Amino acid sequence: MEKILLEFIATLDQSLKKQQAVGFSQLTVSQFHYIDAIAALDEPTVSEVAARLEFSKASATTALNKLAALGFVVKTQSEADKRVFRVSLTEAGRQLAQAKAETIKTYVDFIAAALTADETRQFEAILTKLVAKFRS
Repeated sequence: MEKILLEFIATLDQSLKKQQAVGFSQLTVSQFHYIDAIAALDEPTVSEVAARLEFSKASATTALNKLAALGFVVKTQSEADKRVFRVSLTEAGRQLAQAKAETIKTYVDFIAAALTADETRQFEAILTKLVAKFRS
């Protein structure tokens, strides 16, 4: 089971890393979570990103500063309250988020095509159960 699980994970990793032109290979999984959160929240504050990901504000600030240095996000100080920073994706960050979404969709379509409808439902149920168990 361990060997096949590692092989399965490697196939997804390889699919994502084929997107090297937009920076997949230089980011960690955690950094992808930040980019996903920013895209979903639409110009959130640093505190909103931290809350979404269940990280401390200090951890979020450090991670977002690294993403800014890599050119994927921009932090903008609020005019109304200088303590507040809003975060948005740069063009490179938007391209990265889009490429990731397209890669995941292609991967899901591939899995669905490889399995019967019943196997697809079973696979989804198993993954749902595993994710719930990891989160508890």
